[in-house]
Amino acid sequence: MKIFTCDCKDQQILFFESSHCLACQRTVGLDDHFDKVEAYDFNQETGQYFKAAQPQVSFQKCNNHLNFKTCNGMVELDPDAPTTDNNQVLCFACRFNKTIPDLSIAEHIPLWQKMETAKRRALYTLNVLSLPLRNFSQDSEGGLSFDFTTDRDVNDHFSSTLRGSETVLTGHNCGHITINLAEADDVARSHTKMAMGERYRTLLGHFRHELGHYYFDKLVLNAPDKHALSKKYFGDDELDYQEALNTHYANGAPANWRDSFISEYATMHPYEDWAETWAHYMHIIDTLETAQTFSITGSISGNADDDGALGKLNLPQDADFFSAQASITHILDAWMGFSVILNSLNRSMGMNDAYPFVLTQTVRNKLSFIHHAIHDRLDRMPE
Repeated sequence: MKIFTCDCKDQQILFFESSHCLACQRTVGLDDHFDKVEAYDFNQETGQYFKAAQPQVSFQKCNNHLNFKTCNGMVELDPDAPTTDNNQVLCFACRFNKTIPDLSIAEHIPLWQKMETAKRRALYTLNVLSLPLRNFSQDSEGGLSFDFTTDRDVNDHFSSTLRGSETVLTGHNCGHITINLAEADDVARSHTKMAMGERYRTLLGHFRHELGHYYFDKLVLNAPDKHALSKKYFGDDELDYQEALNTHYANGAPANWRDSFISEYATMHPYEDWAETWAHYMHIIDTLETAQTFSITGSISGNADDDGALGKLNLPQDADFFSAQASITHILDAWMGFSVILNSLNRSMGMNDAYPFVLTQTVRNKLSFIHHAIHDRLDRMPE
């Protein structure tokens, strides 16, 4: 994730989640291009916002930005559009929401804020990779949508089932992603993490995993040649999913799972192997971009510049990635070195490793497949 700067005299750093500049106090946010956090000036006469470079274009805060502080979206106003009191002004990211939590329960609001933060970061990475990203209103058949709801009581960290509620399972179904609000509660998520024996469980991880399922359908499933190649790396995804699920929860992962899979859950079914690997690919390139943005230095053998920095690392989200003759092998080598630094920093703070995973050659091959599928270059997969 890149870091941005305000155009004020202090050139204040703006983070992806920033909603105002700490130096000049102006409103900042993301417009519908969804690629840059920048400052907006307020027009007292019109009650609308504008960018200094485009004073003739008017913007308004997304309703969820204005009313609930769940996003930092800014919406460009169409001067020809009719205005009514019922108009919903929603930003790029919020237009993907089909169902939001019950906001009559005040305790749901800060958890929804966490959900939206993770969702926007996941969508940002997809956008910079130029992946197809259309909401359900733009594409009723193949668009993407989200449900954020729950079947449990927020007041006891989602331990008790709400009377009369249908079970809410986090998952993906034909472009529709459901995430239980309980995953935004640190206590509830920690309990689940311990019960499941997981080494990593985050909101962002959930979004990236479920989005992996969505993009398997988009990039692989409907292309017979790509689908056939995918089976060589991830296995036969036509195996009965429910049977595989039952077997996994009855017997657990095989003892040697680390040899071929990124996580224990990835062993359950080829669909889950793809989704887990997809999520890790997103983790890797986003984190490396953050490190590069801050010119983080360290001993990253063979992948750093002369000063030990990641500054010259060409990443898949860079427009010139392929013309610069970079490779996924180079990216993964850099990540293996940098993850040691990342984990060491966490240990210095008395925290668990940020990335407690091993990239065997088999896992690297799967990550390479994800990479080439995203860029529609599976014909360039190495032997």
